[in-house]
Order: sequence, then structure tokens, then C-alpha cells
Amino acid sequence: MEIKKTSFEGVYMIIPQTFEDERGFFRETFRKNLLEEAVGHKIDFSKIQENHSRSVKNTLRGIHVAPWSKLIYCPHGEVQAVFVDLRKESKTFLQHISFIIGDKNPIKLFIPPGVGNSYLVLSDYADYIYSVDEYWSTGREQGILWNDPDLKIKWMNLTEPNLSEKDRNNPTIKTLFEL
Repeated sequence: MEIKKTSFEGVYMIIPQTFEDERGFFRETFRKNLLEEAVGHKIDFSKIQENHSRSVKNTLRGIHVAPWSKLIYCPHGEVQAVFVDLRKESKTFLQHISFIIGDKNPIKLFIPPGVGNSYLVLSDYADYIYSVDEYWSTGREQGILWNDPDLKIKWMNLTEPNLSEKDRNNPTIKTLFEL
């Protein structure tokens, strides 16, 4: 397993090693001690809730930001995962990064609190699993409009996304942060 820093402080790419034979494959997808070694200090992440979402092609979920850490993984299908730094004190505040993850690129991504998480399904369908270190509760998560012109996110092959009513009505960055 290899762990790499991304351009966002606190966001890490976890690249598992896959062992394949005629039976299939084995893949260890997370070891907290290796993440801590890569980070250079202990991290406060203990999985207490895990969520599994299956979505069809062109479904766009997010941009959601929460006060908890997430560990995301796409074990089936392919998604464009986009993260927006919404931490006011961060040097990458209001910037975004994008990854294609799934069957062909089976990485996990560790996302700290305050970084917005979203994904667009590129395959016929995709499974998206995310572990969190706090329980979800109403009112603790915020959203940003997926196509906020100030973010300039380049979504792949997207014409008309399949959105939830909530995500369709998320505020812009300017509204949320009163910029």
C-alpha cells in the first residue's frame, strides 16, 4: 500500500496493492498506521459509520461539506470525485481537485473536515462507499451548488446531471460564505 499527499493539506490518496489469481483478487484498502506514518503524526480518525451509495450514470452527488473526516472508495464502476477546500484558513481555500476512481483506479481518498466532497458517475452505475468518524445528523452538513461559476469545476462528459432536489438548490460559494 502506498499513500500519497495531494495538493490539499490533509487530503491523502491511498493506493492499495492488488493480488490477483484465477480465483479473483485480494486488496487491503486501508491501514491507519500507514496513513499516520505518511502524515507524520497520529490522526484522529476512528470509523463509526459506513455508508454505501449506488448511483446510475450522470448522477452527481454533492458538493457536501461536513465537520467530520471521510474515507471514500469506489469498488465498482467509475466516478469523477471532486473535492473543494472550504476551510477558510487553508492556503487552497475555494480551490478544487479531481480524481477518477473505481475499477480501473481502485484508490481510497482520505478527506478531512471542511473539504467538500462530490462525485459524478461516469459508468453505467457505480458503488461509492464512505466511512466517517462522526454520526450523521440533520443540519450538520452543508452544500455548495455543483456548477457554481466561481469554482470553475470541469465535470467530465456532463450535459444534464441527475441531481437530488437538495443538491439542485444548494447555495453558491458567495451566498454560503457571504463573499
